[in-house]
Amino acid sequence: MARHSLGASLSAFVRSLGECKRLAADAHEWASPLPGRKRAMISRQRRDSMIELAFLRSFLAWESFLEETFILYLAGHKAPKGRAPSRYAFPPNLVVAMEWVVPEGQEYATWTVASRVAQRAERFFRNGEPYAPLLRGNQSILDESRTLRNAIAHASASTQRKFETLVRHKIAALPPRFTVGSFLGTVVPGSTPPIAFLDHYLQKIELAARLMVRM
Repeated sequence: MARHSLGASLSAFVRSLGECKRLAADAHEWASPLPGRKRAMISRQRRDSMIELAFLRSFLAWESFLEETFILYLAGHKAPKGRAPSRYAFPPNLVVAMEWVVPEGQEYATWTVASRVAQRAERFFRNGEPYAPLLRGNQSILDESRTLRNAIAHASASTQRKFETLVRHKIAALPPRFTVGSFLGTVVPGSTPPIAFLDHYLQKIELAARLMVRM
C-alpha cells in the first residue's frame, strides 16, 4: 500500500480516473477525421483497444482504492470530513491490518467482487460502514463493471458470453464484431444529456469513492 492517508488515496484514485477519461477522449478524437485531415490517425479497432485499456486501468485503480482505504480505516485512520467508522478489530499498525483482512487459507485479499468486499466490511466495521451500504447500493453498476473488466482481461468463452448478455440487456441487440471498447463508447440509451457507458460507469464509481472518503 503506497499511500498512508485516506485523503491521498481518494485524490490518487480521482486522478487516475481523470487520466483514463482523457485517454478514452484521445482515442475518440484520433479515430475521427477532422477538417484538413484526410483520414483518421488511428483505426476504430485501435480506438476500441485504447478505450478498453482506459476502463481496465480505472477498475484496477478502484480495487486499489478499496484496499488502501479499507486498511487505513481498519488501522484507525479518519477521513478529512466525517467520523471514523466503528471498528470490531484494532490492529496495532497497517501491516497487521493488511494481514487480518486476508481470508484464511488464501495468500491475499481480493477486492474485485463488491458483495464480498461488503461482507468483509461487516466483519470489521459496524454495519459495514462506509463500504457495505455504498457497495450494495451500487451493486448492479459494480457487477456490470466487473463483467466488462473480466471480458477485457480474460479472453475466455465464459467472459465473452457474460459480456454479450450485458450488451443485449443494455442496448437490446448485439451488433456484429462488437467489442467491449465499442460498448463503452456507445451512448447510454435515453440518457439526458447523452453520456457514453464509459463515463456512466466511472461517474457512479467515483461518486461511491467520494462518499466512502469524505473530503
